[in-house]
Amino acid sequence: MRHAPEDTFDTMIYTLLLLAAAGNALALTEYSGPVPKLSHMPFGFAGQATGGSTNVSAVYVVSNAAELREAVALPYAKTIYVNGTIQGNQLPNGTLAKCQDYIDMTGSPGSAVHGFNFETYLLSLNATYVSLVEQAIADNVPFDGRNATEYRTLLGHQNGYRPVVAATQKAQVGFKLTNNTSLVGLDANAALNGINLYLSSVNNIWIRNLKLVPPQDCFPAPETFPSSWNALYDAVGLVTASNVWVDNCELQDQLSGEYVEPDIIEPGWQVDRFDGLFDCEDGTDNVTFSHNIVRNHHKSLLLGGGTKEADRDLGKMHFTIFGNYFNGSASRNPLMRFGSFDIFSNVYKARNDNPPRFGDANAVFQYHLGIYNQSRVQVQDNVFLQYGAFPNDTSRIFTVGEAALLDRPARVCIRETPPHVPPTMNGVAIASLHQVMADTVDFFVDSGKAVEGAVVLTCDGFQDYEVPKVFEDSEDVLQYVLSEAGQVR
Repeated sequence: MRHAPEDTFDTMIYTLLLLAAAGNALALTEYSGPVPKLSHMPFGFAGQATGGSTNVSAVYVVSNAAELREAVALPYAKTIYVNGTIQGNQLPNGTLAKCQDYIDMTGSPGSAVHGFNFETYLLSLNATYVSLVEQAIADNVPFDGRNATEYRTLLGHQNGYRPVVAATQKAQVGFKLTNNTSLVGLDANAALNGINLYLSSVNNIWIRNLKLVPPQDCFPAPETFPSSWNALYDAVGLVTASNVWVDNCELQDQLSGEYVEPDIIEPGWQVDRFDGLFDCEDGTDNVTFSHNIVRNHHKSLLLGGGTKEADRDLGKMHFTIFGNYFNGSASRNPLMRFGSFDIFSNVYKARNDNPPRFGDANAVFQYHLGIYNQSRVQVQDNVFLQYGAFPNDTSRIFTVGEAALLDRPARVCIRETPPHVPPTMNGVAIASLHQVMADTVDFFVDSGKAVEGAVVLTCDGFQDYEVPKVFEDSEDVLQYVLSEAGQVR
C-alpha cells in the first residue's frame, strides 16, 4: 500500500467526480428489504467494533459506483448494502473507463499531458534507447520516422506526466470510508470490482460478505528492471484506522478468482499491476480479519509499514487473523511488522514448486507468514495443504526479514500442544512447528539476512482469548474454515 497523494490536482479531480455524481441527482433512498443472514459477531482485537447504525433511516442499498461514493461519504453512522457488482471504473455517465480514458480525462482539452503513453514511458527509462534518440538528433536525422528532437522532448516529459494521469485514476477508483460504517454485500453476488476501499483516520468499520477485487494500476512505477513494480491500489487499505472488522469476504485479483500474470512489455518488463489485497499501516489498531478467502494473489496482507514508519506503529497494530482460507496466495499471509498478531485457525493451500529453504526458482509461491521487525506473533491451530513439486516441504511456512534489532527483537509464540491443535501438512502432523520456525531463523542468520537473537521463540507475555470455536483436531479446523470462510450463500 502507498499513501494516497493529497496534492491539489488530485483533490480537484476527486471533487469534480463528486460534483458530476451529484449532478445526476442520486438521492439515496432508505432500505428496509431482505438482508443476508450473517451469523458471526465481532471478536478478537476488533471485538468492540459495532459498525454502522441499523436504524431504518440510516440503511441504504447501492448498485453502482456513483451511489456507493455518495453513501460512503455520509458523515453519520450508516449501513450500506451492496447489490450486485459495482465497477470502480464506472464513470458518472455509466460508461466504463479504460486506461486511455484516464489520460484523456486529465487536464483541459488539448493538454500536453495527453501525450503520456505507458510504453513510451517505459522507453524513456531505457538509457540505451534514449541515447539512440540523442544520436539521431546529433546526426540531424529522423528517429523511427519521427522528428528526433520533438520525440526526445516527449520522452523527457513522460516521468512527469505519469503521476498526473495516475491521480485521475486514483480519484475514480478510490472510495474513502467515514466513521461508523457497515459495508455489507446483500447476497453472494455482491462485489466491488476494481475498487480501492480507503480507510484513513477512521474508526468503527464493518466490511462483510463482499467479493473485493482491487483496481489494476494503469500507471505503476517501476523500481528495478525487469519485475519490481510499485502499483498503487489495494482492495482494502487502512491508514491510522481503528476497530475494523473484515468478515466473510473474498479478496482476489479478478471476479473469476484466477491469478493474473504480469504484463510483458518490451524489452522484457514484467509489469505487475496489483499491490496488496489488505494492507495496514501508520498506527492502525484493533483489527479482526476473519472467515475470509484470500485467493490467487501475489502479495496479500501487509500489516505494518516500513522501518521509517515504525514510531507510528509501535504500541498499536493489534490484529486477529482467524478462520481464513489462503488459497493460492503467494506471500504475505500475512507479513507482520511492529505489532501484535494472532494467527489462529487458518487454512493455507499452495502449489509449492520451489525447492526447500528458498532455493532459486521462478515459481509463484514464496512463503506464508513473514516475521519482520519487532513483531509479536502468536500462531496456533493452523492447517497447511500443499501440492506441486515439493508437497511436504515446511521450510516456506515462515520467513524472516529486517530482523536486526537485538534490543527490540521479534517474538514468536508457537502453540502446538493440547489443548491446541497440532499443526498438519497434507493431513500429516508436523513434528514440531516450533522447530520449523527455529530452523527458519537459523537459515536467515547463517545467510546474513538476520542477526542472532533478533527473533526470540517464546510464549512468555502472550495470552489466549476467546475465539468463535474451539477445535478438536486439524480436520475440525479444515471443515470449519471451508464451510465458514467466504461469502454466505
